[in-house]
Amino acid sequence: MAIVNEDIIARQKALQATPMLARIAGIRDQLAAAGDEAQRLRHLPAWASNLMADIGIYRYVLPPELGGENLTAREQIEVIEACSAIDGSVGWCVQISSEINGLVIRQMPPDLARKIFNDWYALVCSGLGPPNGPNPGRTCRRDGDGWRVTYQGSFASGSPNATWNYLMAAQVKDEATGEPAEASFMFPRGEFEIVDTWDVSGMRGSGSHDVRMVDQYVPPEHLLPARSLAPSELYANPTYRNPTHAVYNKAAVALGVCRGAIDNFIDLAMGKVPWGLSTTLKDQAVVQYRVGEAQAKLMAARAFVMDTQDRLEDHLGPLPKDGGRLVPEWEFFWPALLACAHAAQSCREIVGVINNTAATTGCRMDSPLERQLRDAQQAANHALISYRHYENIGKTFFGHDLADSYKALIRPV
Repeated sequence: MAIVNEDIIARQKALQATPMLARIAGIRDQLAAAGDEAQRLRHLPAWASNLMADIGIYRYVLPPELGGENLTAREQIEVIEACSAIDGSVGWCVQISSEINGLVIRQMPPDLARKIFNDWYALVCSGLGPPNGPNPGRTCRRDGDGWRVTYQGSFASGSPNATWNYLMAAQVKDEATGEPAEASFMFPRGEFEIVDTWDVSGMRGSGSHDVRMVDQYVPPEHLLPARSLAPSELYANPTYRNPTHAVYNKAAVALGVCRGAIDNFIDLAMGKVPWGLSTTLKDQAVVQYRVGEAQAKLMAARAFVMDTQDRLEDHLGPLPKDGGRLVPEWEFFWPALLACAHAAQSCREIVGVINNTAATTGCRMDSPLERQLRDAQQAANHALISYRHYENIGKTFFGHDLADSYKALIRPV
């Protein structure tokens, strides 16, 4: 049964007559221009965000009841790769906005879902990192049936174009108890402030600023459960029970940036004759070797991610009421998590070698390889796909306990 209005459903069905990857290819030039502009603005320009929404790019993870395309993990990764190969910051905004839109509905009451997603341009951001610089605190208190929240958090990617901001319970303490809040919170545009803090090199155009709320009242109709991202029993797509949803999205950006860098280098190598030499890059054995190795490493990393996500979501299967699982067994979870970290770290290394092979040309600000080097490094820095997961997973093979963060991801509701 549809939750949103029929015009939203009809619009989405009309879009689906054209495959998503074809829709993206149709606006490739605009996305490339948006990436250039985003470097100057330090966020995606509004016209580009709206254009992306127009082709359904923020709704593809949503279920059909909410006017979405209900894509699987594999299909989501393909979309993010395609956008990230055009521009890393554009791809990052695609993954974070589609991801959060899909995550917040896991435990969301239908009335609130209707209120948010009856807007075709709905885009939810979430600043859950440590605040940058002075901040008002991270507290909340009950106020009648609602709450009052004071909070500042970082890494709210896409925030300049967001229509809602999400804040999970664990990020704020109840002033009365000193414990995490007993609710999570949704703030519509106008009830959160964007604090201009995103001044970085990699993923420069992602608009990952801080968000701030000061003594902001949250009415009961804008509340979510404390464990708002717990695996969902509302929608059949196993993505809503996949504990690596937010993880494979980041890996997909890294994979796309790496694909774009290899393709851009091949274009460069067709005509560049390095200073002091007499042959083009394409005719040099060491360059041919490096490109062959890069292709193999990228394809292997991608296959590892795709295979483990397919296995994980097949393992989860249908909803528990129909014989499926609410949470995965550890043996299906750890390979999917490891694959994502491996993809990010491998892509960082591959893009570094490609940039080195391009030599000075790859360092110039007008070269796409320069931006891709920065973006690959930044993607690999993200906590969800950082090098630290090698140790965290590796220690379990020797009988050491799981990291607490992993336990939270896979434990039952």
